Amino acid sequence: VVDSPNVIITHLGEMVRRHAGELLGRDDLKAMVDRVRETTPAVVDDLIPNVMSMGTLHRVLTLLLDERVPVSNLPRILESLAAHAPTVKDPAELAERVRGDIGRTVVDRFRDPTGRIRAIVFDPRLELELRRASQNHQLALDPARLEQLTLRVAGELRKANARGYEVALLCDASLRRAVRHSLARALHDLSVVSYQEIPTDLLMEPVAVIRPEELTGEGSAVAAMFDRPS
Repeated sequence: VVDSPNVIITHLGEMVRRHAGELLGRDDLKAMVDRVRETTPAVVDDLIPNVMSMGTLHRVLTLLLDERVPVSNLPRILESLAAHAPTVKDPAELAERVRGDIGRTVVDRFRDPTGRIRAIVFDPRLELELRRASQNHQLALDPARLEQLTLRVAGELRKANARGYEVALLCDASLRRAVRHSLARALHDLSVVSYQEIPTDLLMEPVAVIRPEELTGEGSAVAAMFDRPS
């Protein structure tokens, strides 16, 4: 039995994490940048405003927060942006570059007590199929097949939640945005991580492998999975 205050605190904390990107305002961002400038002024002055505007920085941080990537280590994020922003201008692509540079932060919440990263992975044959279907960071799959993929991932997420731990869906960096964009509408809390974001000193522990032959079911509706008792 959990008392009411703890239930409320847990719920509010979850809501803040889920909507952190919406809660980050321009004034909040300025205060964060000013604090970094007090300790490491060079990293700020080399980037803002000559290489990157505050508006672009705000968009990059929002994209990271939308996928629950912590931005508390802002100096490291700014160093990453300083390296990539001279040649990359798209905020979404900049966010991808930052993710690769702060991979340990990205995957930390998926580590088990032994330090292994728990993840759902694609069978190599399915990953090849998805790569061929990737267009403009979307998966151009047959709707029924995309539905089955969504249901399959949702089922594995439910199993992990029942065991009391978080898992990520793992794929190649070239697929990460397409998979995330295509599945996030139905699976709001899905975290998609690329192999390239896992530091070399950490091991990966697959909790499930999704195979192409498993995506052939008929008669299911994505909405129905939210009506089933947990």
